[in-house]
Amino acid sequence: MSELIFIRHGQASFGQGDYDILSDLGKKQSLLAAQYLFHTGLSFVRAYSGTLNRQVDTAAIVLEHLQANTAAAPPLTKVKGLNEYQFDSIIRHYFPLLAEEDSSLHPHIEKAYTDKRSFQLLFDRAVNRWLTGDAGPGGIEGWNQFTERVEAALKQITTENDKSSRILIFSSGGVISAAVHLATGMSPYESMRMGWGLVNTSITKFKFGSAGLILHTFNSYPHLESYKAGKLITYR
Repeated sequence: MSELIFIRHGQASFGQGDYDILSDLGKKQSLLAAQYLFHTGLSFVRAYSGTLNRQVDTAAIVLEHLQANTAAAPPLTKVKGLNEYQFDSIIRHYFPLLAEEDSSLHPHIEKAYTDKRSFQLLFDRAVNRWLTGDAGPGGIEGWNQFTERVEAALKQITTENDKSSRILIFSSGGVISAAVHLATGMSPYESMRMGWGLVNTSITKFKFGSAGLILHTFNSYPHLESYKAGKLITYR
């Protein structure tokens, strides 16, 4: 069976002008992930990432470290199908709509980008609306389109490699959640909520064979837990 090892990108720049930039902490998380992978002694035939900066830059840090220490880092292939769902567009569309429908949410709207609890409350409701719609509104990619895109990307990856390959995949929480949904049959909302607990640079493993995609381990981050009492554990 093939082994698909997903690494979520390092901490990005939540609340800043451009989210799609690794923070200094995100770069440190990525280096620790690289060191952990090196110490496992595992080898990888290929590496894939989406085309988003936070995904590509996380991959670059990890692969450069492996190359410097083993001279056997796999080549990186960028696949758009591994890009995150349209996070910003969902927020821009649904947050005002939610506030219009429920005036009690106005205080949360005002501090959505300064208070994590307010943001999560609004985001939970927005994503639930997005998941239950037949198609994404206003040109937003819908959930069904998104999971079909992720499934197609995984099919491409498994087709391009031997059945016993071990492959690194650098992507995002929503993509990993969609893969969990595809592997387990978990409902879209449950798989997305599960994905909100994904730690930056956490490792999630799937097996792939004749039975399809099988979830093996989820949201593992020993490289962060063992560093300064887990002070580098972040979720956005």
